[in-house]
Amino acid sequence: MRILAIASIAVLALQPVTLAASKLKPEEVPEFRLRARVLKLGGQPSEGTAFSFGLAGVSGTAEGNQWSTEIKFGGPQADATLKGYPAMYMAGWPVVLRLTVPGAADPTLVEAELTFAETSGVVRLSGELFGPSLGILVWRDDQRRPQAATMAEYNHRYWNALAGVEIPAHMRPQQFPIIDRFIGGDDDRCAWQEGIEQLQRAGFNAIMLPPSRPIRDMLVKAGGRRTAWAVYNPPGYAFDFDPKVTSEAIGQWAQQQAKPYLEAGYARQDMAAFAMSDEPGWYYPSIFQSLQDNPAAMARFRRYLQQQRLQPAELGASRWEDVGPIGRSQAKDLPSRRQFYWTMRFFAHDSARHFAVCTRALEAEFYPGLPIFTNWNFFSGRLYVPGPVANNADKQNADAAMGGHDWLEFGRLRGGTMLWTEDWFADSKAYQWSFYCAKLRSAAIKGGVEFGGYVIPRTAGDRRDGIMQKGLSIVGSGGKAIKYFVFGPEYNFPGNCYSERAAVLPQMAEAHRMIGAAEDVLWPGKPPRSEVAILAPRSAEMWDAKEIAVPSQIQDATNNDLNRATVDYMAEVFDLYLALQHANVPVEFIDEDDLSPQGLKPYRVLYVTEPNIPAEGQQGIVDWVSVGGTLATVSGAGQADRYDEPCAVFSQATGFQERSRPRLLVADTRALQNVSNGTGKLGPFQAVGVRSTLTARVDSVAARFDDGSPAVAERAVGRGRVVHFAWMPGMSYWKSSRQVKDGLPVGFSNSLREWIIWPVRLANVSPPVTVNQPAVEAPMLASAQGIAVTLLNWTGEPLPEVQVEVQTARDFGRIESVRLGKLDFQSAHGRIRFVLPLESADIVTLHEGS
Repeated sequence: MRILAIASIAVLALQPVTLAASKLKPEEVPEFRLRARVLKLGGQPSEGTAFSFGLAGVSGTAEGNQWSTEIKFGGPQADATLKGYPAMYMAGWPVVLRLTVPGAADPTLVEAELTFAETSGVVRLSGELFGPSLGILVWRDDQRRPQAATMAEYNHRYWNALAGVEIPAHMRPQQFPIIDRFIGGDDDRCAWQEGIEQLQRAGFNAIMLPPSRPIRDMLVKAGGRRTAWAVYNPPGYAFDFDPKVTSEAIGQWAQQQAKPYLEAGYARQDMAAFAMSDEPGWYYPSIFQSLQDNPAAMARFRRYLQQQRLQPAELGASRWEDVGPIGRSQAKDLPSRRQFYWTMRFFAHDSARHFAVCTRALEAEFYPGLPIFTNWNFFSGRLYVPGPVANNADKQNADAAMGGHDWLEFGRLRGGTMLWTEDWFADSKAYQWSFYCAKLRSAAIKGGVEFGGYVIPRTAGDRRDGIMQKGLSIVGSGGKAIKYFVFGPEYNFPGNCYSERAAVLPQMAEAHRMIGAAEDVLWPGKPPRSEVAILAPRSAEMWDAKEIAVPSQIQDATNNDLNRATVDYMAEVFDLYLALQHANVPVEFIDEDDLSPQGLKPYRVLYVTEPNIPAEGQQGIVDWVSVGGTLATVSGAGQADRYDEPCAVFSQATGFQERSRPRLLVADTRALQNVSNGTGKLGPFQAVGVRSTLTARVDSVAARFDDGSPAVAERAVGRGRVVHFAWMPGMSYWKSSRQVKDGLPVGFSNSLREWIIWPVRLANVSPPVTVNQPAVEAPMLASAQGIAVTLLNWTGEPLPEVQVEVQTARDFGRIESVRLGKLDFQSAHGRIRFVLPLESADIVTLHEGS
């Protein structure tokens, strides 16, 4: 399934799926004639050797170092070129051609002279080849004059953006893999050598390169050694349902990935990261057949059901042989709802299990702990999206849906050694990386692995420092790798690269410089475990839009706007997180498997938005509250169990009775109407989208709607307490922003933010770092080497003075800002305070030595 090959990162030959025919017409392409000659072959004089040159299907011949017969490039050649790759995916210039020299041996020195039909003068081209191909680009300039250059010469326009930018080798990050890809496109040593060197100048310490000994030698010559690679998917794509996908076959596949790199001269440890899968997902109901065709997989499916303590009778069958996968249209009663629910859960689980097997195979061939990742594009983390979304062929099937991995379950099963997603959003959403990182980090903790992410410079540049903030958000949140997707150049991998936006490179380099300056503390650092958690929805997904025969309202794959094409409780998760982020309250995510005394033990506050929660999980939450936890719920939370049966566990424990309501499909949160105003002890608010009818004791009402009915209720339950919002405070908070500053949303309601963080205050939770300015985020990493606080300014304007307070029992003798140098500070009663001006971002390190 390739729903968006725009994010595909496999080998250069993997062409994007979405066809966009070249906008150029053959008659626009300049006609020319070309002759070529070989001066040296394999480093030796070329006398006595016959050569046949090729260009766009036309050949020319030569003897020794003599000029070849003339190669003419006209209308027929232009027409054929524009119908091929990469022209078919490009919006315009340049036209990409390759002069081939069959039999070329490293090094081969080749020259060419190109003469355009409409101008006088000769364009001289040359290259030192380690293979048979010299790339030639043809285009028209702004005055429509024909131009030509080798790829190496053409690339200088990109390197001009790095003029004056030079991060010395000793100042570049040494531990964090900071990865990008250079796609040479031909076999010209100059193009590859300059590409590698220029990216390293910008602070990249691992260059994604093909397994070629000459290219590896160029990397070493430039002072590097680490590389990276990617494939589109492991054997079997997302499952091992194909009988040919055996453990032996997976082992051979892993060996095939490592072998060419070892043969090219790389050490196993030189592989800095390996992308094992890009944007995996699958379609229902077609995937059912693949499962049913494999007896071993069907046996595993039934074992999975048995592991859930189910019996055939509970699934409406008399024996296990009669139990198979079913879609939602067949979920008519409780037994069939059980069967549908666990069918969907099985596919996500079994795929994660398969990825774990493939991960272990790659580790065995490279080294244990190699960063192996699967790039997710289900940005809210859904495992089930109802309806015939994306490229599902079953457009009218009532069971049409799309499946994906459950991030937290995938982490728990160690489906990779590094969990991963991508942004593909503009810098105006740079703050959203914090949400991604919180989810990735929470999932990684469960499997004892790490996380990182793709930053997409192609969508960046709308804010000067936005891309820098993206990278620092990942690292400051505890991420241990960044890969940019992907330098290119664009003409070699159209639709995917940022070479045409090379102006963002200096800000990327600044992020790398800052990471390098603080790496001794950042790299070993881990975030303190948060005492505040949000329940990541899972069971509710299976019942979204159930009233609609063939729904299409929910999109998760490639939808990075978490307030569009979604459902209320899922948007609420992101928007609650945003308010907590603006208050600098770190958050972890838990899943329904954590709703036990052991799973909830680390937390003092839990936010719940999900309408469907397993009954035993709801009881686990109530038991946790009774011994001191603080639970915050919103309208509709916990109104049913995992099988969509009404559940009264919450209402019986809290005494709050809320009339059941259908969940709201949200096309755009900003378009939602105000459903009520309200006020209470923390100030006034506007509720958007939905509100509930709530029955609560008068002495437990903390806020009321303008009609006098309860809006926020709070009461003690055992030694803990419950706060219930009869509306969606997070969605309301998102809509409260009606201004933009430096591209960032600002002007959020202070009172709404206070309402949202009220449960944190009731629980007396104090963040490890506090700042005196809303919308300044300060994630902290701690280790024996010290503490690093990354300061991220989301206010949209420089702040002349930010007061920072760090909670720590340790004594520190030196505090430094990577931008300002040493800072004055005060230390007393387990708190360290300092003040500094803050532009877009900074990293402050605390060291025990003087």
